[in-house]
Amino acid sequence: MNRLFDLLSRYNRREQTILLVGALAVLFYILWMGVVSPLQQKRDQQHLNNAAASAALGRVEMMTLKISALRRQNQHQGSADSGNISQLVDSTLRANGLSMSGFQPGTQGEARVRLDNVDYAALMQWLYDLEYKHDVALRELTLAAGSQPGQTTVTLRLHRTNSR
Repeated sequence: MNRLFDLLSRYNRREQTILLVGALAVLFYILWMGVVSPLQQKRDQQHLNNAAASAALGRVEMMTLKISALRRQNQHQGSADSGNISQLVDSTLRANGLSMSGFQPGTQGEARVRLDNVDYAALMQWLYDLEYKHDVALRELTLAAGSQPGQTTVTLRLHRTNSR
């Protein structure tokens, strides 16, 4: 510290003031560039991150509302489906381009259905739809080869589950 005072004592008062003001300006510049400016940049980046997160949250909330609406719609359709298994079987068969050759309703939500010469792929899609979209379980299945390749004759016993 004494060396600094000895160095400054060589100059007159006006030059000493200029040197001190210059040293303070350099010190403030270093503080500004080393501390304050990076903090401002991080703050600005955080504002951008917060805006992006807020926008993402808004999109998620909109998707949640859509999903809730679709679930309510599916539950409403499910309650409409829950009445008569014969109507459900008939409508789902028509939706998959199939027709039944025999239907025998049973007790407690069961039914026996016979399909003659139906496309195997369409049959599998219909069974998938019944089980996963309409809560109908397959209790019994009998397959026989149809009159043409890819065709099958099937007899099955269906049971309506009450999971809804």
